[in-house]
Amino acid sequence: MKYFSLLILLSATLWLQSCDEKPSAPAAFFPWTVDTTSLDLVRYVDPMIGTAGHGHTFPGATAPFGMVQLSPDTRVDGSWDGCSGYHYDDSFIYGFSHTHLSGTGCSDYGDIMLMPGEGEIRYTPGSDSTKGYRTGFTHHNENAEAGFYSVKLDNGISCEMTASPRVGVHRYIFTGENKPWIVLDMAHRDEVLECEIEIVNDHTIRGKRFSKAWATNQQLWFYAEFSKPFTHTFWSNGKVLTGDSSSAKDIKAVFEFDNINQVEVKVALSPVSCENAKLNMDVETGGMFFADVKDKVQRNWNAELSRIEIEVDSTNKKTIFYTALYHCFIAPNVYCDVNGDYQGMDHKVYRDTVHQRYTVFSLWDTYRALHPLFTIVQQKRTGDFINTFLQQYKESGRLPVWELSSNETDCMIGYHSVSVITDAWMKGITGFDTAFAYEAMKASAMENRSGLEPYRKCGFIPAEGESESVSKTLEYAYDDWCIAQCAQRMNDTAGANYFTRRSNNWKNLFNPETGFLQARMNNSFVTPFAPAEVNFHYTEANAWQYSLAVQHDPLGLLRLHGDPEKFEAHLDSLFSASSQTSGREQADITGLIGQYAQGNEPSHHMAYLYTVLNEDWKTQELVHKICNTLYTDKPDGLCGNEDCGQMSAWYVLSSAGFYPITPGSPEFTIGSPQFASVQFHLENGKTFTLRARHAALDNPYTFILNKNPIGSHTLPYSEILSGQTIDVKKQSERQSVINNSTFAWIHDETVVTPWITGVTSRTFTDKLTVGMKTIDATNDIYYRVNNQAWTKFVRPITISENSTIDMYAFGNGARSDTATAQFFKAPAWKSIAIRYAYAPQYAAGGDRALIDGMTGTTNFRTGLWQGFEGVDMEVTIDLGKEMNVDSVYIGFLDDENAWIFLPSMIRIVVENDTLREMARVIRPDYVAPGGKAPGPHVARIGMTGGTGRYVRVLATAQKVCPQGHPGEGKPAWIFADEITIKTK
Repeated sequence: MKYFSLLILLSATLWLQSCDEKPSAPAAFFPWTVDTTSLDLVRYVDPMIGTAGHGHTFPGATAPFGMVQLSPDTRVDGSWDGCSGYHYDDSFIYGFSHTHLSGTGCSDYGDIMLMPGEGEIRYTPGSDSTKGYRTGFTHHNENAEAGFYSVKLDNGISCEMTASPRVGVHRYIFTGENKPWIVLDMAHRDEVLECEIEIVNDHTIRGKRFSKAWATNQQLWFYAEFSKPFTHTFWSNGKVLTGDSSSAKDIKAVFEFDNINQVEVKVALSPVSCENAKLNMDVETGGMFFADVKDKVQRNWNAELSRIEIEVDSTNKKTIFYTALYHCFIAPNVYCDVNGDYQGMDHKVYRDTVHQRYTVFSLWDTYRALHPLFTIVQQKRTGDFINTFLQQYKESGRLPVWELSSNETDCMIGYHSVSVITDAWMKGITGFDTAFAYEAMKASAMENRSGLEPYRKCGFIPAEGESESVSKTLEYAYDDWCIAQCAQRMNDTAGANYFTRRSNNWKNLFNPETGFLQARMNNSFVTPFAPAEVNFHYTEANAWQYSLAVQHDPLGLLRLHGDPEKFEAHLDSLFSASSQTSGREQADITGLIGQYAQGNEPSHHMAYLYTVLNEDWKTQELVHKICNTLYTDKPDGLCGNEDCGQMSAWYVLSSAGFYPITPGSPEFTIGSPQFASVQFHLENGKTFTLRARHAALDNPYTFILNKNPIGSHTLPYSEILSGQTIDVKKQSERQSVINNSTFAWIHDETVVTPWITGVTSRTFTDKLTVGMKTIDATNDIYYRVNNQAWTKFVRPITISENSTIDMYAFGNGARSDTATAQFFKAPAWKSIAIRYAYAPQYAAGGDRALIDGMTGTTNFRTGLWQGFEGVDMEVTIDLGKEMNVDSVYIGFLDDENAWIFLPSMIRIVVENDTLREMARVIRPDYVAPGGKAPGPHVARIGMTGGTGRYVRVLATAQKVCPQGHPGEGKPAWIFADEITIKTK
């Protein structure tokens, strides 16, 4: 033992001597501290859960909310199931990188990747046909724990990983058969913008990597120390380079070692500088070896997991629960150094010594359950999250939507940082400037991006101008309700009234004919309508999944359905409908029970809506079913993307017995507890307990507080915070709790905007009869045509020329917003024949869409383009008689990122009655000289001259995505719009 201790002391001395001689580090404001009194819960965490199927999790080592996620990469591309860098189905490891995203649907990170090898040096990853540094592995030789990962590669090298919040620690044990080496591949995965590696000495390197992927300018610095001396070489562009530094974008560095069996490597990260990365290393892991860091991070995990203590006999259930809680505590990630330095949204360096800065805010997902969970078990961090939001607003002028490494990705919809702020504020979590937060929230609502301008003007987002119009309208309305709650706290009556009215905008999309929330295009409900169709009117969903997405006003939704029986029938149908979808493929729609999709966030509150109807037993049955069938302890144990903790937060709260239908309201909805007891150990020193020892888990419950049944469907946050004990008791029969529901009908003078009826097209050839309607038949409708005088609508009107119709409703002394429809008198061509079928979700209004007088923009999702998937396009227009055709033009969209390609050849032919060709144009060269325009663009081509009755357009399609494209081998699209024919 003395000999072993001597070796450790000698190794520590060598390691410390290898560091730069620099002045002592300043005080650390955010040291890595651990509560040593926690339970041993790490044994129940299995990071492999979610790595198969579409969970998109990673199995590697990370500290709670840590900057470092040190994990194996089994994929080098950004494919759907490779978003985290790892997928359970793979059999090769390319290396171990230090940053990973947990469960996202977009790919990024994978920074600073190391991979060990022996013998002949490999500088490139390799492939099925070429040798490289990638190496095979099997799950039999793999182990993953909270804060620890290990694998024995097929070449015999053992690899172990652990981490502190800002430092990743590797240990490689070599076979001894050949000379060992480690490659650092700075070009791994994402596009490199800037890169640098500098050799400090024979134990130490440092550098930076700026890259572009989902985050368009991710900036990262690192500092790395090896426990053994190395010699090095650089490699770039197929050549071995010498020297002690390199800044080539494709740089790889190889470090070779003599006479060693194993080596430990510490890699510290910083969003600011190499010097700060070294400081992070010194403070968090200075003088520590691999085993020390592993022990400390697992004690750290035990401390965090001990915030919730469950009692249940099943080890499997404990594994599912504590792995879910583990996933909840991975992100957001700390994004400041130990001295408080961080990189702002403007990429400038700031220092905050009071609040930790965080990144990775997947707010469209996490506002629903993860952040409400944090208000119970992570109150201090919740304050830091909100202060991060407010600093980001100061730096960029915007609250975050989906922020990643000080980049706003603008992914997903809504402005849900206001939900997180409101939820905390209404629950009494402060520590942030509420007045400034209120100003920032209002500013988010008054932006002009993503359909907000027409949303404010019309009371909804017209589908012809913005994709995902239904979902955006609903999410904005909910966020506006959140702002209204804060306005009331600020005693801003005008603001509260304004945002309350906006929170009712969802009603403008309710179609009483169908009972669904539907898109309005040209101020008419889009037809044909199929609720199971997946199209670009909804975000990662269809009408089934968004027509109940009114979290802030479920009673209002019930009332629009007419009566409780109709609403219950609609809700029942959600869970009993066929699980088949139509339209475009949407990989996010998973975990289906009928059309309810547990695998994606818009559905997450819907099982709890039965409480609005006093049918609590239905909620309890469904929640029990979801908990026990769609969450397992297997690698595919998540039925959809983990999404930075949201999928797991649903399980943590629901299995505990409650869930927030409406974040921003200081209460939770009672559900179906899955354990004999759950204890929440709170930051105020109190413990909230929910006991269900005597309740059969498959039966309805009554919740008892102080020997009295809880007289509503909700559990107030105040009862949790005060450390109450709730007993759950089995009911003798299916009956509902006392109906003292706290769900509030939103009272205001909102009048629903009227819509056009009786019209299926925006174009007509002679005359068009237009009807108008609104939800409340007692309201009056007023309209005007082409800016003429406003007239009260009495009966359908007839138009015979190009017309713009404005309309609003008036009732109970209030006026609705004004909506507009435009109709065009199209050329009276007799007919159009389409040989190959267009895709139903890209019908653009039907067969005459290509000659309706309206042209699409570069946004193919707005519904004005007609799309053809994997087939050529051939259309023939019958002019009705032989004519002298002056010109023919047609537009095609080019957006290869959306798998939309220009045709490889276009033929425009004018023919007479006997189909004898009179004139033609063949254009394979319609892209302007100098190459393709960047980003989506429209190519319009045409011909002049020709006489005949028929105009035929033939477009030869790409048919499949070409080699090297992310969709390689899959069907490609042609998108066409507006054939313009001029005759003499």
